[in-house]
Order: sequence, then C-alpha cells, then structure tokens
Amino acid sequence: MQTQKRREFLKNSLKFAALGGVASLATTQVLAKDAQDENVIKGKSKKKEVLYQQSKHWDEYYKIAH
Repeated sequence: MQTQKRREFLKNSLKFAALGGVASLATTQVLAKDAQDENVIKGKSKKKEVLYQQSKHWDEYYKIAH
C-alpha cells in the first residue's frame, strides 16, 4: 500500500517539476527577447561594419583553433 502512495507521489512530483521547468523556460525566453530588443541600437549610418582585420594575432589564433 505504501509503495503505491510513493509511486503516485513521485509521478505527481515529476509532472509538477516538468511543468515548472517548461514554464520557467518559456518565461526566460520571453524576457530575454524583450531585453535583447531594448539593447539594439538602430541608426542610419552608411559606414561598413568591420568585424575582422587580418593581423599577426588573428593568424596565430586561427592556427591554434584549427
């Protein structure tokens, strides 16, 4: 009889934990998207954005990385 109660308790606990995890993940995603939108800077600059310039240090990094 007690093993049945334990099993039911564990089943219910796992269901509750799974639902809580899904809810917290969904909330985190929504809040992260809102925060990301606030930090985006939008402008009308015609300058080209330079993300990489070849240098000695970058060459060494890529040799090590690959």
